[in-house]
Amino acid sequence: MLKICFQGLVWLCVLLSFLWAAGAIYFFPWLPGWMRLLCCGFYVIGLPILIWRSKDRKKGRAILAGSTLVVYLLTLLTAPSNDRIWARDQERIASVEINDGMITIDNFRNFHYRSASDFDVNFEKRTFQLTDLDSLDLIVQKFTASEGLAHVMLSFGVSGDLPLSERQYFCLSVEVRREEGELYSPLKGVYRNYELTHVIGDERDLIGVRTVHRPDDRVWMYKLNATPLQIQQLFLRFTKRIESLETAPEFYHTFLNNCANGITRQTYELTPEPINWLDPRIVLPGYSGEFAFENGLIDSPDGQSFEQTKRAARIDFRARETGITEDFSAAIRRR
Repeated sequence: MLKICFQGLVWLCVLLSFLWAAGAIYFFPWLPGWMRLLCCGFYVIGLPILIWRSKDRKKGRAILAGSTLVVYLLTLLTAPSNDRIWARDQERIASVEINDGMITIDNFRNFHYRSASDFDVNFEKRTFQLTDLDSLDLIVQKFTASEGLAHVMLSFGVSGDLPLSERQYFCLSVEVRREEGELYSPLKGVYRNYELTHVIGDERDLIGVRTVHRPDDRVWMYKLNATPLQIQQLFLRFTKRIESLETAPEFYHTFLNNCANGITRQTYELTPEPINWLDPRIVLPGYSGEFAFENGLIDSPDGQSFEQTKRAARIDFRARETGITEDFSAAIRRR
């Protein structure tokens, strides 16, 4: 019985390797579409025929393992780069300068939208004191019916001497950097096709477009438990991460280097207990809210359950009712 289970596990690994390699061939970025389709078809049909004709299980596994290794090495021919023809909303990368506690963000995004695809590109420069960062929210945007697929962001609150009604907010979003004419695909994101970037911008831009102009998307905002000092240190960690990507770009990966684990790597010091890095919710952004709640990161008044907290945290309905106005940030926080 143990031998049968072991053989079954081996063949499962073989099958997964075969499927991964087929997908990698189909998404080779340096081949034209027709050639990728042809090569993928030849691999999917021709390789099983070759293995079947060998009539030797060990030899068949060796052929498949060797072909998978070759495909993997071919994927390494593509290196991440900051020098491509980017989509116009991602032409610029945010940069952060710190001088005597004063934060200056260049290429701060503040687009003005008429629809999800019709907008005025507007990059600005914003300055504030590091010590004015005193609140932090987790934004979860589900853009498909799948519960696991989502996009997550952080929103930093800047108060300073302003009254709460005039508090300012900005979002930090870890996401793919798309080339001109390129669309996001979770499957394509597995195969070294997108570079990773960090976008810093106004809530009316990064949250507004995901709520007001995308009527099918569901968006939640969770207030996180963090002291002002922890929030300021978290922002500094992100600035170092952004700076490192300027000189050493990386590929986005749908599961291993995405928005959720990109944030978790920086926020792990906020959790009362060590994070279980084997938790599958770290690679599935749609479960980020539940994951943060169970790790003591989400502020839950009066001992509410996660489901109660989640219902109160949904903001897309409020955003669509008010529209992208000057008091957008205050409006989506009213409960």
